[in-house]
Amino acid sequence: MSDTTFTQEQLDEQIAQAKGQWETEFLNPIKTELEEMKGKLPKDLTDEEKAIQTKQQELFVKECNLSLKEAGLEKFANVVKVSNEDELKETIKSLTTIVNELKVEMGYVPDNHKNTDAYSQAEQKKDIGGMLSVKLANLFK
Repeated sequence: MSDTTFTQEQLDEQIAQAKGQWETEFLNPIKTELEEMKGKLPKDLTDEEKAIQTKQQELFVKECNLSLKEAGLEKFANVVKVSNEDELKETIKSLTTIVNELKVEMGYVPDNHKNTDAYSQAEQKKDIGGMLSVKLANLFK
């Protein structure tokens, strides 16, 4: 075996080359991947951003309540839970249809409603002359 001696400069150069190669092959890809992952993490909201989101939420709730009130559906305000305007419009449309159908179904429909003609009116009054005049008028039509 031969004794090979290296100077300190040669050792430092070899170490620097090995370190550079290691950084290129292993460290840099890991750093890149770490930065990509950091970019995908959700950001913590500042107090101002939280306040703005809260105000937007309150405004949307008020808008929903106002829209329901305009459509005459304010009693459904506690039941309706929507997340955007399109859902709100569809919900109001559906509820309006249902309420109108219920109004028609529950509306007053007289069961003994008859057409009253002149003969029936005269009969109720026990007006024999009126009854005869209606019958004679119908003969000459």
